[in-house]
Amino acid sequence: MAQSTMPPLDVLFDFLSNLGLQKYYPNKLTLQSLLEVNKSSIYEKVVLSEDEIPFYFLKKLFQINAGCRYCTPILSSHEEHEDNSEDSILDIYTACGSANTVHPLDLIVGLFLCADSFLQQEMALKMSLCQFSVPLLLPHCNNNQCTLLLWALREIMKEWCPHDLCQTRGFVENNIVQATIPFFSFVRLKNCSLSKSRFLNHILSCGQQNHNMFLHRDMEGGAQPRKISNTLVEVFWFLPCGRANLDVFPEPVTFANLRGNVCESLTQFTFLYEVSNAIFVFLDKIEDKEHQILTALQDAKSKIYFVVNRKENGMTSVKKTLQELDIANSKVKIKDSRVNVAEFSQRLCEAIKNSLCDVKSASVLSVRPGTKCPADRYRSADRRLGTPGISYRRYFPCSLRAITSGPEAHKIGADSILHSKIAVVV
Repeated sequence: MAQSTMPPLDVLFDFLSNLGLQKYYPNKLTLQSLLEVNKSSIYEKVVLSEDEIPFYFLKKLFQINAGCRYCTPILSSHEEHEDNSEDSILDIYTACGSANTVHPLDLIVGLFLCADSFLQQEMALKMSLCQFSVPLLLPHCNNNQCTLLLWALREIMKEWCPHDLCQTRGFVENNIVQATIPFFSFVRLKNCSLSKSRFLNHILSCGQQNHNMFLHRDMEGGAQPRKISNTLVEVFWFLPCGRANLDVFPEPVTFANLRGNVCESLTQFTFLYEVSNAIFVFLDKIEDKEHQILTALQDAKSKIYFVVNRKENGMTSVKKTLQELDIANSKVKIKDSRVNVAEFSQRLCEAIKNSLCDVKSASVLSVRPGTKCPADRYRSADRRLGTPGISYRRYFPCSLRAITSGPEAHKIGADSILHSKIAVVV
């Protein structure tokens, strides 16, 4: 995706201003204001300009309308008028897309940044009901900070039927962020021509009609440059129905998708590496900085799967990293031009199934030994006081590990803690 040369905060404010959302930033757009009955809430209105997009999206989302992500302003009458002039014909070949198109992920991030805690919660619930992925780590566009949206996800209740309960026709019902579920993350490097979101959709669609849980470049609006949603982390939950012929996996699985590449999202990547049972890294080739990051990770041999799009000019760097990490061949999936998306998705699916046999389940709230993420303490305080977690938003050192610059450079361990600030809303 093309990157703007403007400072991140300026890009954010410019984007929000174009959508008419700047007055609501931060967290000033309330759920109550959207539930008011007025003319715009009763009558359907065609989207004519960018500043009408956010509330059109929210209206459709609250109706559980899966088409809410496709809300591009229509052309005005004079723009629709046929023009056969030489300049107009030239524009057909030089235009790179509609200037009025907003990337759906940018819209979602902008609305979550402007929404209060109760609206965030309602948006996440409705997105889940639409079978969309939902934000887990929300970027701030400021010093690589992000928010862990535990409060926003806490109303999402799900039920599923693990295969070990099929005979008794039993099922499990639980708050999805507190459920103990295996956690898999999908990330990419800078040089990557594969769409991990598209592969995720194929994996999660159970071999049936493809459903777009994760937005990708081949969807409407998905090819637009992202302005504020790089470093966003989304999650989606696969939940078995108990029928072996329909279920891709025999147990529930959480899938996280990091937008943007690892180098520009090091805080988010390190967090995902810490909480994931396995992490799939998509790439064409590996640059020097990426090589340093990957070879510095602890337990990389058992935790990382490499998904490589075969490019002759990139295989040398890939082989070097794989040899240094001593990665088993079973954890390297190579795609070439002879294998299509559906076939390769099956290979990834088999890799996930094999990994499920070896991994321990984890919840988003769980804290690994040696970390200092007191999410449970904040959550229990939240319960005692009976008030929304937004009142107890705080920043804490999350024991996210980074490459050091001293004698132990490129060695990640307990003594090389990155005190990156992640705001936890519990």
